[in-house]
Amino acid sequence: MTGTANRSVERAFRIVDELAENGGGRVSELADRLEMPVSTVHNYLQALVETGYVTVEDKEYSTTTRFLEVGHRQRHRLEVFQAVSDELQDIAAETGEHVTLLVEENDQCVIVAVQEGPDAVNLFAYPGARMPLHAAAPGKAILAHMPEDRVQGIIDRQGLVEMTNRTITDPNALFEQLAEIREQGYAIDEGERIAGMVCISAPVLDKSDEIRGAICVCGPQSRIDEKRREEIADIVKRSANVTQVNLDYV
Repeated sequence: MTGTANRSVERAFRIVDELAENGGGRVSELADRLEMPVSTVHNYLQALVETGYVTVEDKEYSTTTRFLEVGHRQRHRLEVFQAVSDELQDIAAETGEHVTLLVEENDQCVIVAVQEGPDAVNLFAYPGARMPLHAAAPGKAILAHMPEDRVQGIIDRQGLVEMTNRTITDPNALFEQLAEIREQGYAIDEGERIAGMVCISAPVLDKSDEIRGAICVCGPQSRIDEKRREEIADIVKRSANVTQVNLDYV
């Protein structure tokens, strides 16, 4: 692909991201925010409308559910999503908390599935939501089972962004914690991504011990004391093991 074609694709997706982030917009608004000529933005929008990925009404452009369709198809192609079966629902019922399945994609932690228990706090989590790997329990569970040079590469490319005042931002401290996670079989973040929340996550490995994702339970610190953390850790490790077995039959 030529440099010009690369720039065209990049511009198109910048426009799509801007529409998605702001819930839509007019040509002139988008041009101002993206610092692009109005005529250029208009041409890209027209092409996106023709493909069905953007719609326009009263000169207001917005993304369409075609992206949802694409994401839904891709999610169902993920073996770990197929293998998790009813585990997330069972965990949510057993813990009452917020439960997610996450995978690594392009150096980030991505939510693949969400299940909320009866006592779950609304975290505004949804399939496709992304977060830094180092700042979330599932991300750390995934990093702990990657080769060290790959982890270092992610740190070099993404940095260790501070999400809260509890986020690990020192590479040495992160590597030390990843070693502990491998030994105990689960990861915890205590307000490292969301203040006041405790998240406990276990890695999902395949029969070759390759990391395929992570199962995570999140709840408020006020009701997840030390005893309950151990109980939840046992639950997510058990479910991760079940999912690992299921992977053999996907």
